[in-house]
Amino acid sequence: MIDVRIPKMGMSTVEVDIVRVLVAPGQRVSAGDIVVEVESEKANYEVEAGAAGTVAEVLVSEGEEARVGDVVVRLDP
Repeated sequence: MIDVRIPKMGMSTVEVDIVRVLVAPGQRVSAGDIVVEVESEKANYEVEAGAAGTVAEVLVSEGEEARVGDVVVRLDP
């Protein structure tokens, strides 16, 4: 499994809000595809898949809070 995590977004950002989930289980993604959009106190960010694979699991929902480093999507290579 390949874990897609919320990346570090600045020195003080610890929590983010999940704005949009752009993938679903079974969907094929390429490295660099945007899988989730998040919002911090300062800006919006796009979380990208670090590798190609098939979405096995989406671990967040729109409107939820998450922390930097949390796994948002799991991919099967």
